[in-house]
Amino acid sequence: MHTEVEPFFEHDDGFRTPDEGEADYVTWDAEKTIGQTLFYLHGALHIFDADYVLKKYTWVNTGIRLIDQIRSALEQGLYPHIVAEGTSREKQAKILHSMYLSRAYRSFANIGSNLFIYGHSLADNDQHWLDLIAKGKTKHLFVSLYGDPNSDANQFIRTRGLQVQERRPAKRPLELHFYDASTAQVWGQ
Repeated sequence: MHTEVEPFFEHDDGFRTPDEGEADYVTWDAEKTIGQTLFYLHGALHIFDADYVLKKYTWVNTGIRLIDQIRSALEQGLYPHIVAEGTSREKQAKILHSMYLSRAYRSFANIGSNLFIYGHSLADNDQHWLDLIAKGKTKHLFVSLYGDPNSDANQFIRTRGLQVQERRPAKRPLELHFYDASTAQVWGQ
């Protein structure tokens, strides 16, 4: 999403110019997402359910700040396409009842090499993602820890990571690695 930050990574979130032509937004069309590589796993505030189409508002198409476009959409009675449910089961039900979110869910299940988790607590309400990792094809799981590695929060994350690793079938072992979140520089320098 930060094309001005080096190194640049090719990505495709599946949103395109609508069939009707240029607009203030882009749309997601399942038939045009063969090369999609980027997914909003729990939706996003700038993606709106607009009846029969998912609209994603962009600054590039309008020059208007996303927050202002989101406010305008809310005033028009549109709602963000996000997963805001509380429990893992409730979240999973929301995901499986959305074509976009279920596509993201299936793609996540097929990650085959390395998976980096940054800034996530591995809490119970996201058990559906941990289940996919345990059943999946990922070979190396890297999980960030922030601050004191021996803090209660980081010990909880370590325990949850080890539980995922232990659930993986022996024929497809999962290598688990923990790293210091402060060294990741996910937003550049």
